[in-house]
Amino acid sequence: MQRWSVPNSIGVITLFLLILFANNVVASDQNSNSVQRLDTIIIDTIPHSNTSWTQGLLINDGYLYESTGKYGESSLQKINMSNGEIEKSYVHNESIFAEGLTFYDNKLIQLTYRSNIAFVFDFETFEIINTWNYTGEGWGICTMPDYFVMSNGTSQLTLRDLQTFEIIDVKNVTKNGTPVSYLNELECVENTVYSNVWLTDEIILIDVDSGNVTNTVNLDGLLNKSKYDQADVLNGIAFDENSSEFTITGKYWPYFYNVFFEENNTVNNTIITNETIIDELDQNQLDSNIQSDINQNFLTYSLIFSLFICIVIWLIDVKLRVKPEKTQVQDGGGK
Repeated sequence: MQRWSVPNSIGVITLFLLILFANNVVASDQNSNSVQRLDTIIIDTIPHSNTSWTQGLLINDGYLYESTGKYGESSLQKINMSNGEIEKSYVHNESIFAEGLTFYDNKLIQLTYRSNIAFVFDFETFEIINTWNYTGEGWGICTMPDYFVMSNGTSQLTLRDLQTFEIIDVKNVTKNGTPVSYLNELECVENTVYSNVWLTDEIILIDVDSGNVTNTVNLDGLLNKSKYDQADVLNGIAFDENSSEFTITGKYWPYFYNVFFEENNTVNNTIITNETIIDELDQNQLDSNIQSDINQNFLTYSLIFSLFICIVIWLIDVKLRVKPEKTQVQDGGGK
């Protein structure tokens, strides 16, 4: 029976290593280049009621409008952007857990968590002038020119009709091909949806056509939570068309932050003020990034070394096989 030669074995191993190495390089390139990190530049701060469990936030006509949640605490508020004072409010009854908020056609639309109702408020009077029903949970909402964009805590965004609130389309949101769950408060800016990711201090930027995450902002460290025990996660993104600034806050946070986002080409994201740069990644996150780089480099170098050894063995085997083969002699002699 014909034996399995060394060159055949080496060839198979070499091919396997080449494929593995190519996949590793492609995956590394995708992970490093497909999602752009953004820095946060702080312009100034505004006082924010630390009794507000922020669920939705928007800017219109020079005022902040905030939706607050929790049963017994849910409300709609109009806030002075210069001093943070609440100038008008609507308080829901204890059966309502309010969620995301958006503006359209001189109306404010406020979602509810599990009541399956969207309240439509008159922009000036805060009177409820209509309601829309929907199935499933309501989390965040924002307005595009042709539809509402709504989140429900999953990795999907629902596009809804501006007049009827009926579903038009559903977009699956992915980051480097992986679904991103817990999409929460939303803000629509041109063709991009800015979304808080619940349980984190991260904001992601989503291309609404493809559902792909194009940018990410890590705001861990923006608020020193050790000084504010009641402060919870980041939640609240509002875009000011006049200044192109964003106003962001969090649940029970004492401040609104007026910020810009700009591209970052370094490993570490930063939060930038007028006087200092604060390293945004805590030590654990930094150690994790470093360890990930080490593991990636180790795998790459191991594959290269293994490939080199295989080639050397193959060359030695070929050299030996080109020598004349000796005639086999039967034990005890033969003709």
